Amino acid sequence: MKRGLILILMVLSFAGVLISAGFDTKIMEPGFDMKGTITNVLSPSSIVIGSNVVNLVGVDPSDLYGSTYFYLMEDLKNYYIGKDVLVKGNYVYFDLNGAYNSQSLNEMIQKEISDLQEVQNYGWLSGRHYRLSSGSYYTES
Repeated sequence: MKRGLILILMVLSFAGVLISAGFDTKIMEPGFDMKGTITNVLSPSSIVIGSNVVNLVGVDPSDLYGSTYFYLMEDLKNYYIGKDVLVKGNYVYFDLNGAYNSQSLNEMIQKEISDLQEVQNYGWLSGRHYRLSSGSYYTES
């Protein structure tokens, strides 16, 4: 009788372990090539997801000045590293727990680049100090 009870308890605890392990398993979202976490930002158009490098389509920072590019890179690293994402081809989307934002990171980053180009072309960054997203200040000399 004791052996039977012990055997039943062992089976139930083993089943509990299997069931709880299944809840942590990430299932690939349909229609996407990859799911993961951003671990690094190499450039505005190249990010690392897990250990895979994804080159973003439609992101062009080539017209940014050095200081503006530096600001953009600090901002991207501070905001994107650690975020869960879904990848479809060379487009990346925030993973919103089974759903995704219809606007890709590609579009968001390019919008930020366009905004920074407009600001730098009006001289608002040139020779002035501005606040980085990290909370520090940067002065262009």
